[in-house]
Amino acid sequence: MRLRLIAPVMLFCFLIAYSPVWAQSLPLDKTFETVHSNSPEFSLVNNPNEGIPKETTDGEASKLKKQEPVPNPNQKSDKVINTDPNTLRLKNKIIPLTNTVYQVIEYFEAKGYLGFIPQAKPYTKGYIADLLVKLKEREDLSDREKKIINRYLSDIIQDTNGLTVYKQASKNMFALAGFSAVTSVRTGVGNDGTWSTSLVAEPYLSGDLGEHLTFTGAMGLGVERLSPDLFYQSYTKDHQVVFPYQSQGYSYLPYQFNFDTMWAHVLASGSSGEGNPIQDNLTAGMIYHTELNGSWFDGAVQFSINNQQRAWGYDQENLVLSSTARRFPGVELKIQPASWIRYSFLTGSLFSYADQSVDYKKDIYGYDIGQVQKNFTYHLLEFIPNKWLQISIGGGNIWSKRLELAYLAPFVLPHFSQIDVGDYDNTSLSFDISAQIPKIGKTWASLFVDEFSFTKSGPLLRMPRNRIAWQLGWKTTLLSSIIPGTTSVLKYTRVTPFVYTHYPDSTFNTFSKRPNDMTYTHDGFNLGFYLPPNSAELNWKLVNIAIPDLVLQLNNRLIIHGTNDLASTNVYQIYGDVYRSQIGDVYQYPLLNFTKDGIYDWTVESEFKFDWKIRNSGSLNYYHLVGSLGYSKTWWRSNMSQVVAPESKSLMTGSIGIVVEM
Repeated sequence: MRLRLIAPVMLFCFLIAYSPVWAQSLPLDKTFETVHSNSPEFSLVNNPNEGIPKETTDGEASKLKKQEPVPNPNQKSDKVINTDPNTLRLKNKIIPLTNTVYQVIEYFEAKGYLGFIPQAKPYTKGYIADLLVKLKEREDLSDREKKIINRYLSDIIQDTNGLTVYKQASKNMFALAGFSAVTSVRTGVGNDGTWSTSLVAEPYLSGDLGEHLTFTGAMGLGVERLSPDLFYQSYTKDHQVVFPYQSQGYSYLPYQFNFDTMWAHVLASGSSGEGNPIQDNLTAGMIYHTELNGSWFDGAVQFSINNQQRAWGYDQENLVLSSTARRFPGVELKIQPASWIRYSFLTGSLFSYADQSVDYKKDIYGYDIGQVQKNFTYHLLEFIPNKWLQISIGGGNIWSKRLELAYLAPFVLPHFSQIDVGDYDNTSLSFDISAQIPKIGKTWASLFVDEFSFTKSGPLLRMPRNRIAWQLGWKTTLLSSIIPGTTSVLKYTRVTPFVYTHYPDSTFNTFSKRPNDMTYTHDGFNLGFYLPPNSAELNWKLVNIAIPDLVLQLNNRLIIHGTNDLASTNVYQIYGDVYRSQIGDVYQYPLLNFTKDGIYDWTVESEFKFDWKIRNSGSLNYYHLVGSLGYSKTWWRSNMSQVVAPESKSLMTGSIGIVVEM
């Protein structure tokens, strides 16, 4: 069924989502009313112990149960603050990375209260509840911190914080139908500033299938006018920097644009077929979320099929798989046999609607950049030899869609598999080390190795043949002595030229005669760090959780990115474009001279954000009022590139929105 045929039906569902009166009028099944809140079939049975020594977590839930007062049955349910994890349903449901509970977890992690929590995010309701229970047991918390923990624990224990339409429970089963919605308006003021808006609604169904399985399915519609940032799909060619969406304008700070709906959009008027989501008029696009999750052996084994946003690293903006990547469906396996070791595995399907056309970007690069028919596999092994140190190794692979069982074998890094199957794919390695320093916070160093060779002597780290990215980070709560409840994250990230790139490969394209796009991208966005190759970022982020139900964030960035003219007859130059791989003899490229070996754009930007939970709002436990205010200034230096530097650009952005959770 084409999108324009589905759109009217989903638009009707969208309107329903904004009618709480309709939802309140639906009957609640009587069987739900008769289930006792402490019924054993709904007790919290998963205890992942991820990052928590077993001797400190065993029996915590039972101890807490004894301490919690019994709610007054005559009191209205929306007034009861329930922090008893034994009432938890949907314990294997994924909590999305946009939930502010992750900022709370980061705060206490930086204080050293949680040890080394898993790098593979997002987490489930059950695991987050266990973390909050562990924190609640501490005796060195301030009254403010106790209140924050109790509030978030109560929210996590709720069946849903969205709009409930119907729910029913039986002995070993539970099902809930509801609606979630996100609406926002953005504006940009300054050079080429414009407005954008997005209204997205998703009906969803969640449930428990016995003790071990939880599912969620959602499908909805977004009505949007999307306007990107300055550098979205920008490129440098014919002695100039080209900005494809300059005529439409921008409402995001440079390099910060993203969207959650599917790429293919139609005009909301129904007068056009599927196409680019960025248009001057309102468009309609589909959206879906899906997950089937299970846990066994007290959470030591977890399995999931989902298309949720992921972040596999010490920071949500890491080198391997960042929250800025577009969502993709994948299979996950997580195993933790002991408190000092974890293994996580992911294989997902990557795609891109836009480059299904053979001419996509061919006029820019002069060749077919390839069709996106590829998979992504990643293995992550975390060692925690003591409570102060963690060491991790990971292996990734972009590989064409074929039944290569060697890449699906757990515990085998793709580099080893490639020795057997041949060098047909885009493999990578990653290494991480982190230390918890008392009263100082958490520090980390991450290294992503795309390609590296020791066959030539010389300054190896300056050779473009050796493609690496690295990140240094420090997360601390030292500023909390001045501003209570503040987490400070300072990090520097460097992505060298040609990292994440790969030449189009036609060896295993079983779908057409076109080559495969083997770059480290999905649906037009990087999987790893969000900046293009040959970039650097200095980032200082402040997050404050001192006021319950209010999270404040100030994000400051210095971004540097360089490239050269794609039309130049000299291919041996430094390029910063993910679709421009190394051509010819890789050892003929000049040594790196960052900020000097091409035209460089420099951006300074700062953005303030808030997320406020507004409670006791009719049929909802709460909804979010969110907003932002930002400013950026960008300028260019041509150096010896022979590319004309654009005039400097400034932009101020603002946004306001309402979020009803799923």
